[in-house]
Amino acid sequence: MQNVPDYLQLEFQKTKTALLNAQRIVIVSHRSPDGDAVGSNLGLKLALEALGKEVVSACVDEVPNYCKFLPKSETFVDDFNYDDFDAIVAVDCGALHLFRFHETKPEILSGEKPFINFDHHESNDNFGTINPVNPDGCATACILHCFFDYCGWKISIDIANCLLTGIYFDTGNLMHSNATADVFKMAGDLMAKGAKVQKISKELFHTTEVKKLRLWGRIMERAYVNEDGVTVSAVSWNDYEATDTTPQDTGGVIDYLNAVPNSNYCVLLSEDHNRRVKGSLRTQRNDVNLSDIASQWGGGGHPKASGFGVEGVLKPVLSWKIVSDNDGEEHAKEVKF
Repeated sequence: MQNVPDYLQLEFQKTKTALLNAQRIVIVSHRSPDGDAVGSNLGLKLALEALGKEVVSACVDEVPNYCKFLPKSETFVDDFNYDDFDAIVAVDCGALHLFRFHETKPEILSGEKPFINFDHHESNDNFGTINPVNPDGCATACILHCFFDYCGWKISIDIANCLLTGIYFDTGNLMHSNATADVFKMAGDLMAKGAKVQKISKELFHTTEVKKLRLWGRIMERAYVNEDGVTVSAVSWNDYEATDTTPQDTGGVIDYLNAVPNSNYCVLLSEDHNRRVKGSLRTQRNDVNLSDIASQWGGGGHPKASGFGVEGVLKPVLSWKIVSDNDGEEHAKEVKF
């Protein structure tokens, strides 16, 4: 068995008991789901179905196209009846507001039924009744791999593909700093169980429609580095309409913004049709904690990858400075349009 901290073993045991005692289980991924949110959800769904459980996968938003190759990705629902289930599971929800369903079903928080919170984000405040949360995990799929190992549950080929998708996505093709030696061992174990890393890599990072490239072109054209050394770009709802794309199509472009040399971190601002702006933050630096920065706007995440969401719309501001072309000294005037 893998080396699991004592506190996590305790949560694993409570989780195992709750899931075995439940017959009907709903698993919820965070809004605007990504590879880890979907892969973790489906991996757990398949494992529980193998135990004879009735399982429903739910999310308020649609599964992204790059995850639709995963088994049973088409079974996601966008709502459910609380009374129909014995246990509720959240996967990859770094904060309760990302779960969303508690807003229309506040009884989820009553403690009447087990509310299991599988996650790996530092911003998670253990909002469940049971909290298998490990901020040291590279992905929620990583936590689930450990959980299945702890329970002695079999990882089938389909489960392995789902879990490796989550790990591959959240480590950026196994290229981010969270891709440790232990993560490579885990990926190797999943490949040994039948996961197809070439297929996963192609679907997640090497399949891009022309309309998505057009959207990325707009984002790239607007990119700039501000005076604080932050690389910034933005995408409006008009951009999505003009290119026949959705906010999900921005996935992957932030890695290019994060590649700007000597940048402290990067921010991509994305507007949706509900008058809300999402901010995605990434950095390669070890002395920048993006979770702290994102928390200023009610967000959170990891030191090197975080996000936030605020009500409002994007409004571009163009700023020009007049400087001397001789000694570089600024004139006492700043013109803004």
